[in-house]
Amino acid sequence: MVTSNTAQGLGDLRQLPVTGEEFLAAEPYGSGTAPVTTRLSDENGQRRLALAYPAEHTQLGLTLDGTGRILHETLTAPNHLVTRTFVYPEPEEDGHGHEH
Repeated sequence: MVTSNTAQGLGDLRQLPVTGEEFLAAEPYGSGTAPVTTRLSDENGQRRLALAYPAEHTQLGLTLDGTGRILHETLTAPNHLVTRTFVYPEPEEDGHGHEH
């Protein structure tokens, strides 16, 4: 659960480690579709997408790396502005990542 009190200002930055599957299950774009999509101009070699969910009054801006991983997300909804930066684990030296 996330709660907020805007009278107290910004909170502390926090890391919330989750798997990609867990994260996508909670996101509006987790189904892989959005009613409105726009590809924005690339910035610094990174792809940018704008997604909108009019029925939910929600808009998102996503910045993706060259492999399609999300680097940055800005979500706006009524009375909410959420910005997130994503950090991915470094690949293991033997070239094998953890599979779950």
